[in-house]
Amino acid sequence: MKHWVFAAAVLLSLTGQAAAAPPKPRRIMSLKICTDALLLDLAPPSRIASVTFLAREKAALRWWPQAAHIPVNHNSAEEILAAKPDLILTDSFTAPALRPLLARTGARVIEVPPAGNFDQIRAVTRLVARAVGEEARGAQLIARMDADLATLAAHRPRKALTVAAWGGGGYVPGRGGLFDAVLSAVGARNIEQGGFGYYDVETLVAKNPDALIYADTYAGTASLRDDQNLHPALLKRYADRRVSHDALYGCGVPQTARTALQLQAALARMPR
Repeated sequence: MKHWVFAAAVLLSLTGQAAAAPPKPRRIMSLKICTDALLLDLAPPSRIASVTFLAREKAALRWWPQAAHIPVNHNSAEEILAAKPDLILTDSFTAPALRPLLARTGARVIEVPPAGNFDQIRAVTRLVARAVGEEARGAQLIARMDADLATLAAHRPRKALTVAAWGGGGYVPGRGGLFDAVLSAVGARNIEQGGFGYYDVETLVAKNPDALIYADTYAGTASLRDDQNLHPALLKRYADRRVSHDALYGCGVPQTARTALQLQAALARMPR
């Protein structure tokens, strides 16, 4: 009888521990633009200690305007120590020299892997949602993403346009990455069938894509890329077959599906 009572007490204790949710972190610090995006979508500003300075770039503020009122960091050791975070979000490419410092803060450190497709976006959203104590909000974001993907599937064109991403200094993303996953969802075909390629203007013209997709993350910023983007051969050939697409810094986040809807609509308006 005593053994039964003890076992029951242990079971009751374990059940109670499992049922008691851990306290939500109150000072969350993000060290990467992609974790900025996830954090800003999941947690209220009152619980965010800081995000990166990139969260205040024009393209990012379009989707997460609340970042304009949240402190920013530049990944420095001084900023991390001064913020006294209880949760730090970073990615798997954290500098080795920074890892011992992160460990010494006493904060929980979550390394969020990059998401290169929509299944991986679901996984990283759930990962961060659990870490910040907002699993219900994470589920909402995923549900909205899945609804957007269903809309994309319902409006896939009968004939897929062949497109090339352009505006990245000649870098053209190929198969197996986030851009290719977006094109697949939109119902378009990637001109680059390898992992990636570096094109000059002549190579791009020879490939003869139906449309060019310009990443507008840094639109309006003076750079050598402007000369490449404004090459007369491209302006003439693709005058009405080019579209700007908010690249969201290449981050795989639930909002990716919403930007894909905009891209699908833009491609549908192009002359065939």
